[in-house]
Amino acid sequence: MRFRGFLKVTSAMALVSMAALPTVAQAAVGDEAAAPEGDEQIVVTGVRGAVEEATDTKRKAKQIVDSIVAEDVGKLPDNNVVEALSRVTGVQIDRARGQGQGVSIRGLSEVQTTINGNNTNLGDGRSLNLADIPAELLKQVDVYKTRSADQVEGGIAGTVNVELRRPFDLEQGWTIAGSVRGSYDDISEKVSPYGSLLVANRFDTGIGEIGFLVNASWTRTIYRENYIESESPFEVAQPDGSNIVIPYRAYYGLENGNTKRPSINAVLQWKASDNLDFVLEGGYIGSREQRSVERLYVQDMQVQELSDVTLMDDGRTVASATLTNANGLPAGIDTQYNSFHSDLYTTNFEANWHSDRATLHSSVQYNWSKEGNYFVETILRPENLTSATVDFNSDIYGRGAPSIAFNGVDLSDVSQYVVDRFQDNRGGSKNKEFAAQADLTLRLSDESFLRTLQIGARYNQRDVSRYYGYRDGFPRVDGTFAPFETFPGFGDASLIGPDIGGSTMQWYRIPGAINLANVADIREYIQQYDPGNAERFSSLYPPSDQGQTFESKEMNFAAYAQINYAFELGGIPIDGLAGARFTNTWGTSTSYNYRPGNEDTEWRDIVQVSPGKGNYAAILPTATAIIHFDPKMQLRLSYSTNVFRPSFYDSRPFYFAETRATPPIVFAGNPSLKQQREHSFDASAEYYFGRGGQISLAGYYKKATNFLYYDRNEADATEMLNYGIDLADYDASFGYVEMQRNAGDGTFIGVEGTFQTFFDFAPGLLRNFGVSFNASHIFEARIEYPYPEDFPGAFDSPNTSKWTANAALFYDTPQFSARVAYNYRSSYRMGIWNVNPEYSPYQAATERLDAAINYTPVKFMTLSLEGSNLLGNDVYRYHGNQELLPLGVRTLARTVQGSVRFRF
Repeated sequence: MRFRGFLKVTSAMALVSMAALPTVAQAAVGDEAAAPEGDEQIVVTGVRGAVEEATDTKRKAKQIVDSIVAEDVGKLPDNNVVEALSRVTGVQIDRARGQGQGVSIRGLSEVQTTINGNNTNLGDGRSLNLADIPAELLKQVDVYKTRSADQVEGGIAGTVNVELRRPFDLEQGWTIAGSVRGSYDDISEKVSPYGSLLVANRFDTGIGEIGFLVNASWTRTIYRENYIESESPFEVAQPDGSNIVIPYRAYYGLENGNTKRPSINAVLQWKASDNLDFVLEGGYIGSREQRSVERLYVQDMQVQELSDVTLMDDGRTVASATLTNANGLPAGIDTQYNSFHSDLYTTNFEANWHSDRATLHSSVQYNWSKEGNYFVETILRPENLTSATVDFNSDIYGRGAPSIAFNGVDLSDVSQYVVDRFQDNRGGSKNKEFAAQADLTLRLSDESFLRTLQIGARYNQRDVSRYYGYRDGFPRVDGTFAPFETFPGFGDASLIGPDIGGSTMQWYRIPGAINLANVADIREYIQQYDPGNAERFSSLYPPSDQGQTFESKEMNFAAYAQINYAFELGGIPIDGLAGARFTNTWGTSTSYNYRPGNEDTEWRDIVQVSPGKGNYAAILPTATAIIHFDPKMQLRLSYSTNVFRPSFYDSRPFYFAETRATPPIVFAGNPSLKQQREHSFDASAEYYFGRGGQISLAGYYKKATNFLYYDRNEADATEMLNYGIDLADYDASFGYVEMQRNAGDGTFIGVEGTFQTFFDFAPGLLRNFGVSFNASHIFEARIEYPYPEDFPGAFDSPNTSKWTANAALFYDTPQFSARVAYNYRSSYRMGIWNVNPEYSPYQAATERLDAAINYTPVKFMTLSLEGSNLLGNDVYRYHGNQELLPLGVRTLARTVQGSVRFRF
């Protein structure tokens, strides 16, 4: 990994710490003067208390788990769950649109999500969007890297469990707490507001102790990102018979928008007696986003002539070229506007009973959710553009990025623009989910080998549906592109362009929000100037694309048995668990198959209902052993298994037979997809000391099967007949079938280490400092893909960084706390470009420096000032493991955030 980053963070930590010391000293002097001698002098407050509680969770767990604890309402240093997880050992995240978005655990992205231990999904997905959960709702977040038999199966990477607050977590009496924050983004130059409020009470009654809690949050994240990128390198034959590789498209662009996230959680707890208690809770997590994407692009594959070609050092990848097409270059201005929404409603009822020997837990959940979007897109062209020069490896940014020049066209002259295309599409999914489970734990003995026996069962049912539709309009006047000034909203056209590197390129467009507001007029415009698509644009929304529309019903039954054991070997205590979980998932799905029509159908597509069904069963054994060398040192050993089921979308029973192609091509879903399964072997040596101090070193070996890969394969006459295609009718000896398929196995081997401590042993104010370091290294992350391993990185696992590291310096007293945190993630493969895997996209290493200062002038109020991405690091990307060609760059904003938190 790069040590330059550590030099940067060391210097930054020193500077921030020195700047804070005068205030720190003032806050600490009064504390020290009144404090008694001995350990009582050490004050366990916010940051220190959170670190200690998270460490205690890890130490006592039977699995390999890391935790983040919210020590006070709204006091996590990050704004959503994903950003908080970036601090966890072995966790890697992606950032986009102003916040953390995707999560990988130990190099794998097939992560299961649960809320309070209950499986929770959004729409037709197999997880929820962790970015939608604000920090203010959290009690704790646990990252389970292994699974025990009593835990719900469903993610070969691991499980992220979000614990929400309950009234019995708080002290008796009333609790009123909340926060107000504002975050300034230096690219959008706007302030994103955040707010939360918690009201709770816990009191005794004649029927037992009762508590209620309502916790609500509202956030709005405003973002803006600039980018210059290229995409999808193809091989292109040259007149001399050689082949060169050139990206399909290059573009300048910017993306801006805002995301509003309302959420609320309400809980009622009743402790009827010392042996019986109940929980009733419900929640809502929502998201509303308006996203605008502006791009100026040139497509390179459809040119008539390449000239002035220069190549990269490999002698085959185009570094720069002039593109010419006498009939008009395929280039333009692409304006997109997308409105997203999601709503997740959760309910949960629990009953818990226990005696001296038995504990019975039962619960019922019913969740429902929906998500969707509506999208409008307008593509303009500079009229009479026949030539462009693209330097894919220019110094416009400094590290290499595309530079585009339209030759012979003045983009500042709005009269030179014409309308090429308008598209809108609408899609979304819905989910209704019921689950019921019961768990019984029997205490067998306090002394013998078998300590407890756990048995349980769970039933889950999901009803899922998805819809999607799109339409394209191509307005033409007298057979040529329609003049821009005739398009609805033309009066609002304005210049725009990215603010990145040395780029001065600007172009005219109608803002996406204006296009959305004028969509009714645009539909009428398309009906007038594109009669062939008039019928499709006569309705309010696009007609259904039936190949992407489906309904599915899925049932799951699981049962488990697990023992907890303990014994001594040579005077060394050993305890652990062993068990197995049987799970069976079955269901049905209905979609459509279709093909182009003929004279008999008046050239309308031939559509047929396509039913399908599937079944996934597995027995999942697990076993752990914890060897307690002494009260501070232990060795944790684990073997665990898990599964990840194919998505509803990938396994839908659909196909489209494109019989107009030569040879015919079938695009299909794949109901025969197998579930992924993993076997994981883990060892973790752990030493705990002081208050929240730990040193740990863990290693793991993970073997997983049935990874997915989207591919086009040749199909013989027999296989094509399965899709109703007789190759003899097309004078073809083979066809193509394109679908998601199971690839080979995957192997993941890695180590991760953690060190953290507060300097309780130090004199004076130094005892209030603490440090935390963690790092993970993946020695092997290999997936056996179905193509030759004839280039570097051929079998690199997507989303997997070899190195991840975090370093943090804390200062914590009752009145003042400060934190400086550094995060590093090495480069990784973003995905597989299956047409030319050697040129798959990679993201370069990223680093991030954040800092926060908290001051509590009175007991009930804390003032905070936080900064993120202080080093101003952007996201840089390239094609190919060996950086065969720059892909481009996206800018990430620095933010400064001020907040007020209160609690009564």
